[in-house]
Amino acid sequence: MRRILLLMLLLGCVSGPLTARTLKAHYRVTTSDQRRDCPVVIRDIPDWAVSATVTSDGETIPVQLDRPLGELAFVADISGSREFRVTYSSRPARHGYPSRIHAQMWLKQPDKTLQAADTVSSARDDMYHKLHHHGPAFESEYAAYRIYFDKKQTIDTYGKKHPRLELAETMWYPTAEQMAAGSGYDNLRVFGSVGVGTLKGWDASKRKMIHITDFARREARILARGPVRTVVEMRVEGWRYCGREIAMTSRYILYAGHGEVQVENRIEGDFRGLLFTTGVMKMAEHRVERGEDWVAAWGCDFPENDTLKWERESVGLAVALPAAQIVSRQDDRTSCLFQLTPDAQGRIDYAMGMCWRRSEWFDGLSDEECLRRLESSVAEARKPVAVERVR
Repeated sequence: MRRILLLMLLLGCVSGPLTARTLKAHYRVTTSDQRRDCPVVIRDIPDWAVSATVTSDGETIPVQLDRPLGELAFVADISGSREFRVTYSSRPARHGYPSRIHAQMWLKQPDKTLQAADTVSSARDDMYHKLHHHGPAFESEYAAYRIYFDKKQTIDTYGKKHPRLELAETMWYPTAEQMAAGSGYDNLRVFGSVGVGTLKGWDASKRKMIHITDFARREARILARGPVRTVVEMRVEGWRYCGREIAMTSRYILYAGHGEVQVENRIEGDFRGLLFTTGVMKMAEHRVERGEDWVAAWGCDFPENDTLKWERESVGLAVALPAAQIVSRQDDRTSCLFQLTPDAQGRIDYAMGMCWRRSEWFDGLSDEECLRRLESSVAEARKPVAVERVR
C-alpha cells in the first residue's frame, strides 16, 4: 500500500507540470476600411499565460506575446471586420515564427568590440559616442529608424531598396559591397532639426525647439523585438523644463508590413499648460503640404557631408497628429512644426513615417504619388481599430 501511495505521489509530481492551463477566447476586430497587415493589440490577457496561438478562417497567424507590456500583438488583413480565436497557454510556445522585424542597440567596448544591450542609461549626456549608430535602431521590411541618444533625441531614417531586413548585417552602415548588392542606407541628414516625428520642447517666445539638457537620468530600452513588432523606448527623468521638473517616456512601435511608426509619448509631473513640438524637417529643394493635423514634406539632399561619394537622395517625411491637442503651427528655420499640449493623462500620441525614391515598390510612381502614398499610410496608422471580445 505504501508503494502504491508513493507511486501515486510521484505520478502527481510528474503529471502536474505537464498539464498546461489553457483558455480559448474569441475576438472581433473592426476597422473603418480595408487594412492590409492591420496591427491588432489585445490587452485582456490571463496573468498566467506565457504563450498564445491565433487562428482565423483556418489560418494560423504569427503572434507576439509581450508579457512585460501585458499585450498580445499580431497583424492581419482585415476588411471591415474579422474574427480571431486566441488560445492562451501556460506552457511556453513550441512554434517559432519568422521575424519580419528587428531591433538592435550596441555598446562600444574598450577593445572596440560591440556588446548587444536591451537597456542603457546615464545621468549625463554622454551616451552618443558610447553606442554604435549612436542609439537604438529598429526596422521592418520597408524602413528603418534610429534614435540619437543625446540631448536632441532626434529620429533619423534608413531607406530600403528591397522589402527585407538588413540591419543585422549592415549595422546601419553598409559596406560598399553591401550597397552594390542592393542594401539600403541612411538617407537623411537631420542636423539640429526635428528629423521626423521627434517630440521636443518648445520656446514660444523665441520660436525654437528646446533640447533635453538639464535632467537627472536618461534611458533607452528595447522592450520588444519581434517577430511581429518592435517596441523601443526613450525615457528622461528629472527633466527641468519651463521651470518644472517632469519625466517623459517616448515609445516607438513599428509593425511588420509597415514603414510608418506609432509614437506614444507620456508626460509625468506637472504638465498642465506645457507645450511640446514635433513635425518634419525642412530639406533642400523641399516641397511641403499641410493639413489641419498633418504635415508632409518631399526633399532632395545629400545624406552625408561627403558629397563626392554620396548622391542626392529624394526622401518623403510625414506626421499625423491628434487635432484636439494642437495649439499652434509655428515653424522654425530647420523644421515644419506643430505645437501640442498633453491630454488629461499626459499623452501625446501620433504616427510618423518616411519614404524613399529608390525603394522598388515606388517604381513607376511620380514624386507626388510617392508622397501621397506616404501621407495615406501615416494617416491610416492614426485610425482606430476596435477590438471586442465576443466570447
